[in-house]
Amino acid sequence: MDKLAQCLSNILKDLQGKDKHFQKLDFWNGNKIVVSKLKKFLEVNGFRTLKISQLSKVVKVTYNVVEVFTPQDVFNYCLKYVEAENSDFESIFLEHGEKYLMTKKALLGSLKPIELKPYKNDISTSRYFYNNCVVEVTANEIKTIPYKDFQKRKQYIFKETIINRPYKILDEINPDVDNFKKSSTNSDYKEFLNLATNSDEHFNSVCSSKGYLLHDFKNPANAKAVIITDVLSQATNEPNGRSGKGLIIKSFSEFTNVVEYNGKNLDLKRDKFVYQSIDHSTRLFVIQDVGKSFDFEDLFSQITDKMDVQRKHTQKMIIEFADSPKIAITTNYTIPQNTDSFTDRKHLVILNNHFNANRKPEKELGKLLFLQWNESEYLAFDNFMMQCIQFYLKNGLLSYEDPELKRQNLISNTSKLFVELIESDYFNNEYYSLKELASKLEINSNENSVKSKIAKNWLKTYVSYMNIKIDFRTSGGFEQFCFS
Repeated sequence: MDKLAQCLSNILKDLQGKDKHFQKLDFWNGNKIVVSKLKKFLEVNGFRTLKISQLSKVVKVTYNVVEVFTPQDVFNYCLKYVEAENSDFESIFLEHGEKYLMTKKALLGSLKPIELKPYKNDISTSRYFYNNCVVEVTANEIKTIPYKDFQKRKQYIFKETIINRPYKILDEINPDVDNFKKSSTNSDYKEFLNLATNSDEHFNSVCSSKGYLLHDFKNPANAKAVIITDVLSQATNEPNGRSGKGLIIKSFSEFTNVVEYNGKNLDLKRDKFVYQSIDHSTRLFVIQDVGKSFDFEDLFSQITDKMDVQRKHTQKMIIEFADSPKIAITTNYTIPQNTDSFTDRKHLVILNNHFNANRKPEKELGKLLFLQWNESEYLAFDNFMMQCIQFYLKNGLLSYEDPELKRQNLISNTSKLFVELIESDYFNNEYYSLKELASKLEINSNENSVKSKIAKNWLKTYVSYMNIKIDFRTSGGFEQFCFS
């Protein structure tokens, strides 16, 4: 029995006390398949039609759990019933069943549509479906509910959303920003994030980002791509890998369907098949390792609007905004656009470079994350991740400005000599000559007016980065400045 089947079996036992494979209803008469009875057999056993992103699919509904079936899957399901109930009819079904279930589309297309509504998280509640219970997360509480209670909602979930491990609550926490790091459940993964961040503020920012991506409700007023990178890469615009970005992405795949795409040579304008692996169950789309030439603007419509999924040799599928996956990007380069349009659509997650090619998480933590965990270690991880969702629902998406990166960016936009001069000689609450400052700088121009203009622009950049004020005045025909 595969993992998903085992999950469903556990849920069915919770719902009805036993796992029934078939509702008996023979669909043959002598040596002939009776089409009307075959249709009835399928419907009695939960087969329905369901429109998914403008495409009609055949699904099997077992209580509130929906599984997508291909025509071949339906044929195999019926064959198992024949083998169990009338093995003499098996050869006849093998010869003629294909015509009704695979070659012709009329029978499967005529099945009743599903009666249930799809389950969707709302803006304030997130639910995850484990193999023993449903975990319900709000800003104020994390609780478990049995599937029997969830069934009363008359909503369906897809089979792929079920997490094949048990859950129970280990700790009641306070998700306030002042104590989240201290109160959240200890786990190997929490320690990894602790080492990959510089402070409580930094830790909280990363955890809020994880909560944002795990909570699959899409708010059109807060639709962002999460960009995951590291300090050195952002400071130098050169690769400094092995900082832990891969483990950030791996953590999401433990809960939901993540589709990854290699972004090293990605051109979103030319590659129309970028999203072809995305389907109804995809909750997170990750573009890995985008390069220097990546144009973030090409993602704007996918972040804030419907998603066009073009597959080779098939009809284009349009996924509505509310049903489309959230987007994350990993990169070892800067994404320099800083206009309001870009700021509104991106959220930066920056890891420090505690981990690198020589200092790996498995050495620091004494084990491979995920691969060498037992059930109790997974349970601690699950509790911590649910707490990240609660933290996000309580506090929103928190930004973090790394001091080291801030200084490096300031130097990149001015010069190292300029920053050192300003911080050593020009903070005495008095006015200084702009021309004199410009003469001390290594500016590639022989024109004093050009040098002064560049120095003045750098001063404006400096006060903008440092969030301080500056006053310019003209005295004796010369321009002066003073920090206030």
